[in-house]
Amino acid sequence: MKDSRNPADFLNAENIDILKASRLFDLDDIRPPFFQCRSRILMVTDGSLSFSDSKSAQFGLGTFVKIVLGMNSPLQAQVTLAHIGSRNMLPGDSRIHRRITEFRFDNSDHFEPDMYDTVFMFGFSTSYSGRGPSPTGTTLNNTELTKLTTYMNGGGGLFATGDHGALGRAMNSAVPRVARMRLWDNTSSDNDDDEVSMTGERRNDTNRRGDPGSQFNDQSDDIPQTVHPRIYHKNSPIFKYSFPHPLLCGPNGAIRVMPDHPHEGECVEPADTNDTIDFGSPLGPEFPPATAAGARPLPQVISTNTVPGGNVAESGGSFKDPTIPHSFGGICGYDGHLAGVGRVVTDATWHHFVNVNLIGTPTVSAGIKSDGFLSTPQGQVHFEEIKTYYRNLVVWLTRPAIIRCINRGWVFEIVRNSRVIEAVVSVSNVRLEQVSVRTLLFIGQHARDVVGKFAGQCQSRRLQQWLVDLLPKAPEFEVLKREFDPWAPQPLPEEEERPDRNLGMVELSPIFDIALGAALVEANQYFDEAGEKLDQKKFEKVLASGFHEGADRAISALRESFYTVEQALVGKK
Repeated sequence: MKDSRNPADFLNAENIDILKASRLFDLDDIRPPFFQCRSRILMVTDGSLSFSDSKSAQFGLGTFVKIVLGMNSPLQAQVTLAHIGSRNMLPGDSRIHRRITEFRFDNSDHFEPDMYDTVFMFGFSTSYSGRGPSPTGTTLNNTELTKLTTYMNGGGGLFATGDHGALGRAMNSAVPRVARMRLWDNTSSDNDDDEVSMTGERRNDTNRRGDPGSQFNDQSDDIPQTVHPRIYHKNSPIFKYSFPHPLLCGPNGAIRVMPDHPHEGECVEPADTNDTIDFGSPLGPEFPPATAAGARPLPQVISTNTVPGGNVAESGGSFKDPTIPHSFGGICGYDGHLAGVGRVVTDATWHHFVNVNLIGTPTVSAGIKSDGFLSTPQGQVHFEEIKTYYRNLVVWLTRPAIIRCINRGWVFEIVRNSRVIEAVVSVSNVRLEQVSVRTLLFIGQHARDVVGKFAGQCQSRRLQQWLVDLLPKAPEFEVLKREFDPWAPQPLPEEEERPDRNLGMVELSPIFDIALGAALVEANQYFDEAGEKLDQKKFEKVLASGFHEGADRAISALRESFYTVEQALVGKK
């Protein structure tokens, strides 16, 4: 006899573990279709880089790839690997969607603007030949660059990196937006003045020492470099809080570590942001204006790396020049979604992603440097933070429609898997009118705590914003989206100092926790009543109804609280 219960009822933590262990079912088979979120990811590399996961393949990206493949609910990554040559493509892993050698962006079987949601470009080569007309004759050709631009202008996300000097220049240095968000060549012919040299005193040597001395293979131990995330502040009539960029939000707060390396590249903010894109035909502004009210979004360095003084990176009796202490841009991010185009991220080096900097080096037969971050419990803690950065890249860079699906997925996970409502009220079939404002507040707070354990503590605050993103388009919701987002372009300082802007007098976040709690209660009831006939539009209307009712009740309670305070402090007039 067929069980008529909602399949979502089976998604408790115990059953999920059983299903994962048995591998008999894909969780997406029992999750409603509009909660099934897949991001189609293309990872491209060239030159000496490969996708091997072997420790002997020191420049292999296989460890990073497997971390991305291991992502699950509410997003699964569908990964295609591509090499412009023919190096290792991680054979034997059935999770790889497709492997492409001799890759070209102008081959329609390899790449079209609608084939992928995110593209990762790990560049090693300094020049290409025989690819046809290009801006410099040594980069991707004009047809390839036109396709990539069309892809980005259509909402596709792009990540790009190289290493010191000109490494990665061939693949990335002519790509719009990417070209201006990182240095793709040496900055001086004088080694001592070069900002991205391999041996000079101003090189970006981020190695931290573990054992005595400054050694090249300090990059392979369990000690990461410390990075300094840019902190964004929100100061409005509704919210007042500070967060790092979403890419650097982890379960324990801001991500402050990265793998280290003796000569990194460097990320920068563009000096010229007013160019138009043209590879034989105009493709629009490089950095378009915002699609809604607000300042034009522009790239920002979101993390700064530091170089210790006196590093010499000794290797086999050879020494680099002792470093001069300085800092440089480690990650640069561009939120193109605010301008109707794709998001872009550049990173100082692919050494933040390759095996030798993560799982150790085979040149050391034993000890910490032979196993990297895996060698000690503390190293594994650092590695978990770095893995969170990788996962954040996958989520943040993908298309807006997939992010919307992820947001729906979080609501589903919170209600049906994490059982947030039962944790607060002990039963699942409670109706909104039966729940007090105080209990709704606890539900909202508990939901944010659950998300924080998976998506990051600062991301958990954004759960309220994610909910607003799911609501029908309306002017009041668009205003709320801007108020929630500490990373959106902020008002000018003189605007903040207006006498009529009473900022930060009252913390109003509990109102939105209550609204969140009410929306979750309504969603839970809808799941119970709809059974297998879940409908996306109806689901989002239910969320909107719960959000509105919760906000109304919260504001009424706030008024009562203010009245009580007024009577106590001022008395009746």
